[in-house]
Amino acid sequence: MRSRMGLAATLVLAAGAVVATQSVEEFDGWMRTIDEKNQSVQQAIARQDAATAAADAKVLQASFTLVERFWVARDDGREAVALSREGRERAEAIERALEVKDFSRAQSESIKVAETCTPCHRLHRPLP
Repeated sequence: MRSRMGLAATLVLAAGAVVATQSVEEFDGWMRTIDEKNQSVQQAIARQDAATAAADAKVLQASFTLVERFWVARDDGREAVALSREGRERAEAIERALEVKDFSRAQSESIKVAETCTPCHRLHRPLP
């Protein structure tokens, strides 16, 4: 009986570790997406390609939302939650600027997106 309980406890712990590992792996994927799409959005804005830039801004918004949820679930990154939210809001501002073809404002907002990354990475990279 004890060995079955011990085995069950071990399986529960192992399953928890796998879920945590997957979450961190997913998180790393979202970070790569944010990096790639922020570079891409800046290049599209420089070319005045509003359609591509708007699509990239939407991906940034979705990725920052996932990152925000990750940090909320971890309950150890208030600053990361706030910075993720700010990144999403800046990506939304890029999209709004592009709707009126204000490429200057869109470029400024895209730089502000990048500026949300550094303070968070200083606090939370690498992940424990």
